Amino acid sequence: MTLSPADIDRWDSEQVRAVAMAARSRAESATAASEVLAQLPPLFGWTGLAAIAAREAITITRAGLDAHAEEDRALSRAIDRAADDIERLKSSLRALDDDAQAADLIIDRLTATVLPDNGFRGNTEQLAADTDAILARLNAIVAEANAVDAELAEAVAGTGIRFPTTPDPAALSGPEDRKTWWESLSRATKDALLEHDPDGLGNCDGIPVADRNIANLTVMNRDIDRVDQTAFDRGVTADEVLTHPERFGLNMTDAMRYISAVRVKGGIDYNRSQTGAEVLLYLYRPQEFGGQGRAAITIGDPDNADHTVVLVPGTGNSVANGWLIHNDEAINLYTETSVAAGLDRTVSVLTWMGYDAPDAIVDPRVAQSALARRGGAALASDVNALNVTHRGTTHVTVIGHSYGATVVADAAAGYGMRSGDVVLVGSPGTDLAATASDFHLPGTGHVYVGSAATDLVTNLAGVTTGPVGLGADPAADGFGSTRFKAEVAGWTPGSWTDHEHYFDNGSESLYSIADITSGHGAALQDHGMTAPHRDSILGPLATRLGLPDWSNPLTDPELTRPATTGHYHHRDHAS
Repeated sequence: MTLSPADIDRWDSEQVRAVAMAARSRAESATAASEVLAQLPPLFGWTGLAAIAAREAITITRAGLDAHAEEDRALSRAIDRAADDIERLKSSLRALDDDAQAADLIIDRLTATVLPDNGFRGNTEQLAADTDAILARLNAIVAEANAVDAELAEAVAGTGIRFPTTPDPAALSGPEDRKTWWESLSRATKDALLEHDPDGLGNCDGIPVADRNIANLTVMNRDIDRVDQTAFDRGVTADEVLTHPERFGLNMTDAMRYISAVRVKGGIDYNRSQTGAEVLLYLYRPQEFGGQGRAAITIGDPDNADHTVVLVPGTGNSVANGWLIHNDEAINLYTETSVAAGLDRTVSVLTWMGYDAPDAIVDPRVAQSALARRGGAALASDVNALNVTHRGTTHVTVIGHSYGATVVADAAAGYGMRSGDVVLVGSPGTDLAATASDFHLPGTGHVYVGSAATDLVTNLAGVTTGPVGLGADPAADGFGSTRFKAEVAGWTPGSWTDHEHYFDNGSESLYSIADITSGHGAALQDHGMTAPHRDSILGPLATRLGLPDWSNPLTDPELTRPATTGHYHHRDHAS
């Protein structure tokens, strides 16, 4: 394979030297083991035939260890030479860039060609002369890079070293098989696989969340370092690289991945700083959905938690626009649930930005179910994978907010999502689920609903005309849900903001949700947090006439009840 200038840019001499250091370390370990073996017969006072046999076996083993040690030292020297060459070639390429820029030319990294920049003002003859001169130097650098690459490949091949690889994916038909395979490996083999195939393992269902986190952080940090290091090497800002990545040996994909990676890292750092808990990167696919990204962060390790909560957002959210950063909904939920659960129970909250949400309230897709159904299939897969890797038993609650409530309903009703309970807040409709029974929850499970009477989005639930509309209102009488209090204090007519207050500290809604997520949903009644369902506009008459059965906000019993605040669980009074 012929290298391009972009490949040279991506080379990292420090990473190469780290491999050389690892080879030297392995050589030292082999030598040390050989020296220990030499002391065994005298140490145990072996004599006679047993001693002769032992010495022969030890001699053979030592010869193999010594050969491995010398092989590793030779490999280390070859890798160090390659690292030196990489630094020299990268320096030459940077110098060539400077000369090209001075001549108002650009080196296209992917095609290894030289093009005029916008500022070039010379004639055709001058362009040809300048281009030929730069191109000749570029070709020489690329040729030398190919030689260095071939020499290093030959050195590695000559050692007989083989890195472990994942088995044929066809042999691993699901998360259960992948879990069995992963558990069969030694820790050293797992670590080697995570190092050499982080892209493949970070999003592999059936592998424990803590191990997926290692792989995903590796990929995320590479996405950040690729741009930051380029900016540092070229003496420019990261923003300049992102604006014109092709001028610096990168492309728009590198830029998109960087933007998502920075947002994800920001979310990890923020969640950790606000909770003090372990924060893990469960899902990381920065290029999905046209660069908007797909990711999921957990506060706490869901594989070990007594109570696992999955939070699904709604319209206008994505990885790239920063939903994972300053996500106080998840932080408030984690804190309140932890208190409600009690000191002897652990909690994990997974913020799942794993689907392509409608871009805004004016996005035509916001009133259609296509995105919800695709998102529901992905959500069901991820939630079910959590059940596979969890150690012991856990209570799983999946929460959907706004359009995310429709995603959750479709995941349960259409794609077999397995959860203990479901919570829908601010739901515009449940699409594939006509009633609570369509969620297929276990016998102890419930569909809980929080719908503020002043939330205009929830008042659209049940309004369906042809392909427009998102299905039944889960807060309506007859749906089969348990409705909890979720009114917002300080409401003013015409306000849309009440749709965004379901996770406010001290609110009726967050208090109620924490009862549910901590496994105490039955306590809602005792805590005075259940609410009456909405009435239909026409009541039973709608069904008899075959008319739409949407709810009537003007007949919502909660509309005239003053909202209350100051609701908090306390450690000494936890349910």
